[in-house]
Amino acid sequence: MIKNRSIKKKRTKSKIFLKNFHPSIKTPVNKAEVLKIAKKVMDGEDCASYYLEINLIENAEIKRINKKFLNHNYFTDIITFPYSAIKSEIEGEIFISLDEVKKNSAFYGNSYKNEFLRVVVHGCLHLAGFDDRTKSQKELIRKKENFYLSNFGKGN
Repeated sequence: MIKNRSIKKKRTKSKIFLKNFHPSIKTPVNKAEVLKIAKKVMDGEDCASYYLEINLIENAEIKRINKKFLNHNYFTDIITFPYSAIKSEIEGEIFISLDEVKKNSAFYGNSYKNEFLRVVVHGCLHLAGFDDRTKSQKELIRKKENFYLSNFGKGN
């Protein structure tokens, strides 16, 4: 996990990996569905080549990563590490706390499945170059999340 990489040559194949390191919580959808929605986002954002890992972890691990790499001493649902500055050639890792996703689904009145997929889409959008620091950035990323979630499962 957490690699210090850079793209050495242009990739011709895109890859998405999903790894569940959580000791007890499972994803609310199967692996194929997670990979499908992540691919939809990457393809939809014109990422010609991508290599990403989606790591599902527990709260203790996300807090450790948050503190070590971002100097934040708190839990969060997602942390994204882009390893390439080239928008069309994405390489990065997404860390998702399944504990926080479950907690947030109850807090926001969403199903665990919907909250989980939203977080996956959110992380992919971050890797594709979208931020959410300002009000307008938050509105745009939320609009894009809603677009991908509402179109998930339709077509390829």
